[in-house]
Amino acid sequence: MRRTISKFLLILLLAQIVGCQSSRTKVVITPSGVYTPGPTPDLSNIAQNYPRVDGSTSTHPLQILTACKLLNVACTWTEPSLLFSTERGIGPDLTAMLTEPGGFVASIFHTGTHQAYVNLIQKNTDLILVARLPSDDEVEEAAKAGVVLDIHPLALDAFVFLVHKDNPVTSLTLEQIRNIYTGNVTDWSELGGVGMINAYQRDRNSGSQELMEELVMKGAAMSDAPNMIFPSMMGPINAIHDDPLGIGYSVFYYATFMLPDENIKLLGIEGIYPNSETIASGAYPLATEVYVVVRGDMLSDSSAVMLRDWFLTEAGQETVEESGYVRIR
Repeated sequence: MRRTISKFLLILLLAQIVGCQSSRTKVVITPSGVYTPGPTPDLSNIAQNYPRVDGSTSTHPLQILTACKLLNVACTWTEPSLLFSTERGIGPDLTAMLTEPGGFVASIFHTGTHQAYVNLIQKNTDLILVARLPSDDEVEEAAKAGVVLDIHPLALDAFVFLVHKDNPVTSLTLEQIRNIYTGNVTDWSELGGVGMINAYQRDRNSGSQELMEELVMKGAAMSDAPNMIFPSMMGPINAIHDDPLGIGYSVFYYATFMLPDENIKLLGIEGIYPNSETIASGAYPLATEVYVVVRGDMLSDSSAVMLRDWFLTEAGQETVEESGYVRIR
């Protein structure tokens, strides 16, 4: 149920290459099961000096739930609202939003995977929760800034493919998906369905797009279809809601917890369907990890590093599970 070691080796090799440009710069990834938290983090220190946080869209509920836990603020799932969010999320109760010290919890805002990495590298934030490892662009930016990215897995998720509920196709192989997104297969009739395929994509450096290229395309070039590219996670889901011929991709947590849609179903991959059990066991072939990232120059007693360490304690992992993610340890 862990990311394959090849990804770690790839990033570490890239870090060594980057190190040729700056000996002070590297990406440090601690594989699952290797990191052992030190003494119990000082929760009062974290609460009194809460770090600046950021992250991917899909990890926002976990970030909010964590703040609520550490600040002792009541927190519940919230439904979409035209005034606040078009996605489900976890938020503090209204009375808690108006009181200290938890009043700022409601203002925690995730800028998205790529911008979160950029903000961490540029020291505009102290800790990020993201659903993928840094992209080549982000590693290069860290190298130029002389920043070490210190990365630890903290939860399990999965990369998933979405189709309309009326699509008769229920499962695809990875080769079939590659054929769709390279343009070699353009009609559902070749896969057990009916009609021309509308293959939706995500934008460069987005978490979903990086996972697509790493886990599925594996170097194969995707079709040049700028009109099918969405700049947000909700884009493909909103499109497929009304499109029986559409296919798109996301992460399991977002598609099932944050933007569930009764008009959309998740495809099986190689005959295995994504759910908490198949993700935890590693049976689902596109299981992924969620990461907590800080800068390598941060002191061990800084609130950001202590918060990172807290995520890997039993209490932190219970919070991961409570948020809906699959715990990693």
